[in-house]
Amino acid sequence: MSEIQEEEIDLREYINVLLKRKGIIILIFLIAVITAALVSYFVLKPVYEASTILMISKPKYQVELEPKIQTQFTPEVSLATYESLIKDREVEEEVIKKLNLDQPPYELTPDNLQGMITIESLKNTNLIKMNLQTGDPKLAKDIANLWSSLFIEKNKDLNLQESKETQGFIEEQLKISNQNLSKIEEEIRKFNETNKIEIFENEIKGKAAKVLNYKLRIADVKLSLEKEIAKKEQFIVELNTQDKILKLDKSIVDDQFFHQLISSIIKDNLGVINLSYVSEEINPIYYNFTQQLISTEVSISSLHAEESQLIKNINDFELELDILKQELAQEKLTQSRLEREYNTAKGVYNVLSQKNEEEKIAVATESGLIKIASLAYEPRGPIKPNKK
Repeated sequence: MSEIQEEEIDLREYINVLLKRKGIIILIFLIAVITAALVSYFVLKPVYEASTILMISKPKYQVELEPKIQTQFTPEVSLATYESLIKDREVEEEVIKKLNLDQPPYELTPDNLQGMITIESLKNTNLIKMNLQTGDPKLAKDIANLWSSLFIEKNKDLNLQESKETQGFIEEQLKISNQNLSKIEEEIRKFNETNKIEIFENEIKGKAAKVLNYKLRIADVKLSLEKEIAKKEQFIVELNTQDKILKLDKSIVDDQFFHQLISSIIKDNLGVINLSYVSEEINPIYYNFTQQLISTEVSISSLHAEESQLIKNINDFELELDILKQELAQEKLTQSRLEREYNTAKGVYNVLSQKNEEEKIAVATESGLIKIASLAYEPRGPIKPNKK
């Protein structure tokens, strides 16, 4: 409470002091007001402001070769960038030269001009406002209009120069792209003349067909082997049931050779008739089975040999097929690479060619990205000092 009472006592003292000095305070206030009025009406020179409005158009083309070429690109340009471009020293010197501002009574320098101008961006528009302040209303209008015209002209020259540089760059890249495309086309031509893709494919088809035929033949051979082996086993069984040698009792009379021989020795034919002998002969059935068994064994050996040769042929052809498939894959890989390089080079060439035509049109129709939306007019009254 004591602190609060002390603050209240101090405030009262201040108020008392102000009340005691109220005459002096009122006098100082009146002197200040009168002085300000006199300075405003009789000392300060009036300042006039003329304004021009510039419209910023979107650039139609912009080249971006890495990683791609794109069009209709709108960069963001800040107000500070435009202010720096407008306040270019060459433009300011040109304004001074054309309006003779370096002569009396003005004797202005580029630094003086920079102090006269302010740049502002109109919100939510593509408009820029240039405000020029000076003591002469007509001069303010002339400077503002000339300044904006010179700035636009220089900006147009810069854009035109940039477009020409871009066009030159694109033409150089187009030339390189055309050379690359021609080189790839020549490689493709040579490849098509020497490639063996069709030959390899035909050989692969032919050998694959032969392998298939060999495998089918092996199946037939195996079936034939089974039949021949079954026949062999049957012949062996039949042979085991037959005697190889047959013993036959024969009369001498039945054998013409012996009959004549003995008849010449023995005169009594009756005695010859009663003579007989034992004859051993090969069993014709056994002999027949033996011949068939031999024939079957020969056939089996022949079929085994054919089967072995067929297996060897299949292995050889499959090995050749693997080699051919590898060579064919390499040829197709080369073909695919050349086609991919050609499509890429062709795409780059087409895009560059299109961009080159666009840049030619841009150069031919270049009118600048900045235009005057509203010229400055001669102000009717000063903007300062504010006498009221």
